Order: sequence, then C-alpha cells, then structure tokens
Amino acid sequence: MQFPPVEEQLAIIRRGVEKIVPEEELATKLQQSRDTGTPLRIKYGIDPTGIDVHLGHTVPLRKIRQFQELGHQAVIIIGNYTALVGDPSGRDAARTKRLTEEQVEANAQDYLEQVGKVVDLSRAEVHRNGDWFSKMSFAAVLNLCGKVTVAQLLTRDDFAKRYSEEKPIYMHECLYPVMQAWDSVEIKADIELGGTEQLYSFMLARDLQKDAGINQQIGIM
Repeated sequence: MQFPPVEEQLAIIRRGVEKIVPEEELATKLQQSRDTGTPLRIKYGIDPTGIDVHLGHTVPLRKIRQFQELGHQAVIIIGNYTALVGDPSGRDAARTKRLTEEQVEANAQDYLEQVGKVVDLSRAEVHRNGDWFSKMSFAAVLNLCGKVTVAQLLTRDDFAKRYSEEKPIYMHECLYPVMQAWDSVEIKADIELGGTEQLYSFMLARDLQKDAGINQQIGIM
C-alpha cells in the first residue's frame, strides 16, 4: 500500500494534539510504515461504564478516523474487563459501585453503535480485553504484576494525592493501568490515543512491550 508522504501525515496527525510521547519516534515509525507498505496499528481503548459516548470521546475517535484515512489500522479496545475495575484517573476517591459483566456488555453494544458514527468499523479491529484477561491464570496475573513496582504506581497524580491524604487505594485499582498497558502488548499497538491523564499508562505499555520483545508504542494525547 502507498501511504502519503511522511510530512503530509505528520501535519494531519499533529492537528489538535496536545502532546506526542516520544515525538521523535513518530516520523521514524511513519517512514518505516511507508517503506514497507505496512499500516501502523492505532489503538484506542474505551471502557463501557455508561451507555453514552460523550463529546470527550469524539476527539480521539476523530483522530483515529484520520489515521484510517491515511491508510493505517484502527484497533478499538472495548475494555469490558477494565470497566469492572473502573479508571482511577483523576479520581480522588475509589469508586463505590462496580458494574456487573452483564451491565458492561449491554453498555458495550451501545458504545459500538455510537463509535461507528465516527470510525469506519468495517475497516477496524474491535477487541474486548476480556478475551485475554478472562483466560489468565492467577499465576499469569502475578507474573504481570511482578513487572510493575508500587513506587511506579505512586507516581500517578491520582494515587499520589490519595496516598498523601491517607485516602484508600484499593489493590484492584492499581491493576487498572497495568491492564490498560497490557492491552497494548496483546494487540501490538504502534500508537495509542487518549487524554493527557493517560500518559502513565501509555509509558507503562512501552515498558511492557519492550519486555515482551515487540515494538514500542507512541502516545498521542
């Protein structure tokens, strides 16, 4: 496949973007993609914790549509297992109510219908992260947790704030960024899209990908 020139792609990708980390790797990835005719794998994860895709979601969804129009592969992660935990990003307290698997799946169907109004789902991969997390043994979970330190987790602003204020941080919440990062290993993401509050998880994904011996992703926020 013939992709547009790298500079043309960069101009489109950078439009409306707050931060690219590490930005110096993006041009190299795009050039390798163009040289080999191999689409980059563009990841966007969404947790079906409600029934509505809100305006905040449409920003990365429009960006992933731009990547599709440039010839790259959209990979949508429906976080049916991360939704059971609940994203702690920006929260100064733990969630008091957790969703059931049935509620999450019902929400996921609504989400996909709405996502399809922005992203061309006929040309996208759609995965539920329960496809791999539900098959993990406890030994595999322990092995994954052994790749991340508590000190690393406490560098997250939300956890650091709660820790300093002596508010509870539950073990299952600590698993959330690890799970999000592991999704990138499973689907071999080249680029992940999301808000700036996801930077920690994006960089953790790079560490886990390096450990797994695969190419590291770039975070676009």
